Amino acid sequence: MVFSLRRIDSDVVGAWASGLCAVHCAATPLLFAAHATAHAGGEHLRESGALPWYWAGLDWAFLVLALVAVYFASKRATTPWITWGMWGALSVIAAVIISETFELHLVSHTFMYVGAFALIGLHWYNHRQCRRCRAEGRSE
Repeated sequence: MVFSLRRIDSDVVGAWASGLCAVHCAATPLLFAAHATAHAGGEHLRESGALPWYWAGLDWAFLVLALVAVYFASKRATTPWITWGMWGALSVIAAVIISETFELHLVSHTFMYVGAFALIGLHWYNHRQCRRCRAEGRSE
């Protein structure tokens, strides 16, 4: 079996990455709460090593993966609003990650879920539309 980047569906990758991002975002507060319960104290959780060193890096990894998926998916989007929606949702996710990384507290963490679920929906919709175009013999 030959591996080919051309055969990778960016919408499937994007939807999975957005879903995993949402799970990661949901797990983080649970891990903080579990640590705080187990070790009652006033230390800042990241400074005390509550989470593995790579946990915050996962935010950036998901952002890069989503960026690549949105780039390729938007190139074959069937309508302009899908492209705008994908880039808008990705921008929301990026704003939350930047705000949290640099502790700016400008954007609520809740918006991360809005962006992630919007990307899942838009990738899913675009995947279905592109598959329909191929089945009808239209170019993408």
